[in-house]
Amino acid sequence: MNYPLINKFLVILISLCLLIVGCQNNPKITRVEANIRRVISAQTIEVIINNQTYQFRLMGLNTPNRQQQPWGKEAKEVLVNLLTLEGKNSLNSTTVILETNLETKDKFNRLNGYIWYNNQLINQKLLEQGYGLVNLTYTDGKYDQQLLQAQSYARIMEKGIWNPQKPLREINY
Repeated sequence: MNYPLINKFLVILISLCLLIVGCQNNPKITRVEANIRRVISAQTIEVIINNQTYQFRLMGLNTPNRQQQPWGKEAKEVLVNLLTLEGKNSLNSTTVILETNLETKDKFNRLNGYIWYNNQLINQKLLEQGYGLVNLTYTDGKYDQQLLQAQSYARIMEKGIWNPQKPLREINY
């Protein structure tokens, strides 16, 4: 066997693979400061970034929708409370840090990502309080374990939608 030739081939192959991987478009996830304008639902807010208004969807979870009462309304109220420190601040004066790709929007024209407020990952807090289900379909993997642990905690503690006395019911569309 011609080992020097095989070694050269492997070096070229590995170099080519690294070149291809290195040239791929990586999502440009950035941390950006935003002001809350309003809470639309438990997983969508309206924010102002550099004097432009955007809708922003919390990544990594699905929350009850408006038809799933009382959970849809309660989940939205919990998000408002998380973003106002239980009503100590007004929603319009709340400044958050968003982790998002400002160049990519979903089919509903929303930015997607994570919200940080008061040094807390709000996506995780909603799950921890039992107001959402983990959905890792479109995440970047960065906080997946934290989100899964938060959901597990809520299930074990029977919080929110995991309360056996009034569990979340599926709705038929």
